[in-house]
Amino acid sequence: MLAQAPAQAKRRIFIVSSYHRAYLWSQSTQRGVSAGLRKFGYLDTDAQARALEQGDFVETAKVVVRRDWMDTKRRDSRADMAGATARIMAAINAFKPDIVLLGDDNAARYIGGQLLDSRTPAVFWGINGLPLKYGLVDSMDAPGRNITGVWQSGYHKESLDLLKRLVPSAKTFAILACDSESSRPNAKMIEQLAQRGSLPLKLVDKVMTNSLDEFKTRALALSKTVDAFFVLNHDTLRDAKGNHVDMLEVGRWYLQNIRIPEASHEDQFVLEGMLLTANDSGYNQGMLAVEMAQGILEKGLSPARMAVRTPDRGPYLVNRNRAKALGIPLGEAMYLIDEVIEKSIALGQ
Repeated sequence: MLAQAPAQAKRRIFIVSSYHRAYLWSQSTQRGVSAGLRKFGYLDTDAQARALEQGDFVETAKVVVRRDWMDTKRRDSRADMAGATARIMAAINAFKPDIVLLGDDNAARYIGGQLLDSRTPAVFWGINGLPLKYGLVDSMDAPGRNITGVWQSGYHKESLDLLKRLVPSAKTFAILACDSESSRPNAKMIEQLAQRGSLPLKLVDKVMTNSLDEFKTRALALSKTVDAFFVLNHDTLRDAKGNHVDMLEVGRWYLQNIRIPEASHEDQFVLEGMLLTANDSGYNQGMLAVEMAQGILEKGLSPARMAVRTPDRGPYLVNRNRAKALGIPLGEAMYLIDEVIEKSIALGQ
């Protein structure tokens, strides 16, 4: 009788998200991760995917997956970051994963920094700006260490091109954002495009602040002098007492008080109620990260030799509610739009 081959041990995957479960971008990336785990056979059913998304743990015939959250949009002090890093590293060490997935900048920066040059491979997603800035990779084509992943190249020009097509009279714009790890690289990329003369509108000003009062005051003033905004992240703003203000609360104020069109860089803002984006898709980020992790786990690929990647652009999205509120007709422009969003979460619609 032939000896029976030993059963392969279940893969152990630990996922770290920089943010929190209710954050719209995180919901998009987590759907992409679940879809990737389904595509490559780690999850067998949609029910297992829901269990992971709702309970942060799932065990199947092939895999044990655990997820933890840093919550750095709402808790972003140095002490908060240090506490989250220590807590999650303790959980990783206890779990003994075969691979760690690092969702977005703070997970990559802080948890990735702890894992760098260890025996545990890691794959990041959602880094804004070049991943070289955190010292996790030696180069984009040859990371050289135990960490590689997926970054957000941004489709800022494409978003502004779509705005110009929908609102041909628009000639100037300003950047409107909080001052965060996510916003700063995106603002820099837009400024570089403007300096090269690559944008269809002229960039005339930039607001980057974590003060809600300043954000409101400057947004109202600028809305009378520019034709459009490029709205980046607005999720680390604080009120006069220093309390964090939820992104959707900021978005609700903006949508109720600002009467000029805006472009954005991710689908979460159009779901929130902003006008449009050439979507730098969170879903695609999560899906591609799992594809790279599968190559490491099942094909024996080395992250040191796996080039950092960026996924294809997601769809051109337009929010019908915002277009209607601004008097922008979509009928003749529908051929430019991949998907019309019919809800505005910040407004409860």
